[in-house]
This record gives sequence, C-alpha cells and structure tokens, in this order.
Amino acid sequence: MQIKLRLYLILFAFFLFIIDSVFVLNNSTQISFLIFVLILFGVPHGALDLYIDQYLHKSESNQKIFLLKYIANIIGYALVWYFFPVVALIIFILITAYHFGEIDWLGKTEKFVHKLAYSIIGLLWILFLLSKNINFALQIFIRMERSAFNENQFIDLADKIYPLTLVGLFIVYVILLFFKEHFFSKTKYYYYALIQQIVLIIFALYMPLWLCFAFYFGFWHSLLSFDKIRITFSMPNDFNGWKNLIVKAAPFSIMAWFGFVYITFLTLNSKDASGIFTLLFISLSVLALPHLQIFTKIKLKQD
Repeated sequence: MQIKLRLYLILFAFFLFIIDSVFVLNNSTQISFLIFVLILFGVPHGALDLYIDQYLHKSESNQKIFLLKYIANIIGYALVWYFFPVVALIIFILITAYHFGEIDWLGKTEKFVHKLAYSIIGLLWILFLLSKNINFALQIFIRMERSAFNENQFIDLADKIYPLTLVGLFIVYVILLFFKEHFFSKTKYYYYALIQQIVLIIFALYMPLWLCFAFYFGFWHSLLSFDKIRITFSMPNDFNGWKNLIVKAAPFSIMAWFGFVYITFLTLNSKDASGIFTLLFISLSVLALPHLQIFTKIKLKQD
C-alpha cells in the first residue's frame, strides 16, 4: 500500500510549503525546481516500460516488436494531436485520470468496479487541478485547439466545473464509506485514502502553482510509480535499490532528456512564453499513452 512512502511525501510537501512561506519563492525559482524534479524523477519513471514488459513476459525476444508498437502508438497519437487537438486533449485527460487514479488508489483493483472508482476519482482530481489553474491551462489549450472555443468559454466552463469536482469527490468518498468492504481490503485503508485526498486538495488550494505541480507530478506521482516498479522488480527498499532503479532507467531517460532539450532550444527565441509549455505538454502526453498501456499491467499485492 506504500503507506510509509505516502506519509513521507506528505511530510515533504509540508516542508516545501513552509519553505515557500518563509522565503516566498518566485515563479522563476519554482519553475526551475519543477523542471529539476521532472528531469530527476518524472522522466525516468516512464523510461522503464521496456524492462517492465520484459519482466512481465519473462522474455527478451520481443524487444523489436515492443519498440515498434511503442513508437507506432507515439506517432499515431501525435498525429491525433496535429489533426484533432481537442479530441487528443480529451483522450489525454481520460488516460491521465485513469493513471493518476490508479497510483493514488489504496483499495482493491481486481474488479471493473474498482477500476471505475479510481478512474472517477482520478478524473475529478485532474479536472479540479485544471479548473483551479485555468489561467495557466489557457496558455496551453488556446494555442493547441483550432475550434471556435474561445478563452471566455474556457473560463466560464472552469468556473462551473471547479465546485463540481469538489462536490463530486465528496460524493464518491461518501459512497465508498458505505461500501468499504467491497473496495478496500482493510477498513483503515478507506480512512487513509480519505485523509490523503483531503491533504492533496489542501496542498493544491494553498500551494503556489508551480510548487504544487513539482510536488504532485515530480515527487508524489513519480516516486509512487517508481516504488511500484521497484516492488515489481523485487529491488530492496534502500539507497542501492533506488539507485539501481534510476540507473536502469538511464538509457531511455537520456534519450527523453535530449528531446526536451531540443524542444527548449527551438522555443528559446520565441516571444510567446507559453510555447515551450505547449510543446512540452504535448510531448509528455504522446509518451503517456504507450506508458499507460504497459504500466497498468503491474499489480501490487494487497496487504
């Protein structure tokens, strides 16, 4: 259930919050910190897909086929972004909701209803983050979509979605309260999940935007995912175990880092500051689809 790691990450988030309260980190510092943690943890956690596939299939004979399928998925989704950006954005939100919901979930995962529960929680969480930070999201969305959907419509929609996401999360956890035995192997895991969700919402409400993103995407999601992979590979939960995991991810991580450096280089002279975020967002999203197809095959044993 990764309870200790989740607790450590929450304590670390409190530490970040205190640091910002004392020193009042400016946007430049926050963005630099965000990029650093994404490079250190965010990219590598998605660079182990080939090894995960080999481990699950107990074979190395299908490397070429795996890579061809992986690259084909990336190219296919990139074409959807180019020709149908709104459709691609909706797909991204849905697969991200499933993936984030899966990582945050502390309950059972065997049945469809379990997957549906954490997918709904993940969707509400993603929509909460997007609607709360609509001004930042607009910098990306307005550039990528070519419909008549204008900025004011986005803002109006976000104003309506924002309270509904909080209400929706409240309703979901009330329902889960009455069916704890069906969704959680132990009753205490429901209360852990509830407390975790409340704490994450508080951080999202009161943490500065970039610091919040650095914590949730760079630390929380990436390290919990890394730990899930570590457990799958039966690596020890110590410094050497984590170091070996990061080293194992290094080859594909380096390739991804060079890609991000290239994208950054292309946008250095751009007068539109949102350009780099749009390109990085799309680049990460096209990697998310094949990553999800591999990562969701990992199953942790229930305590």
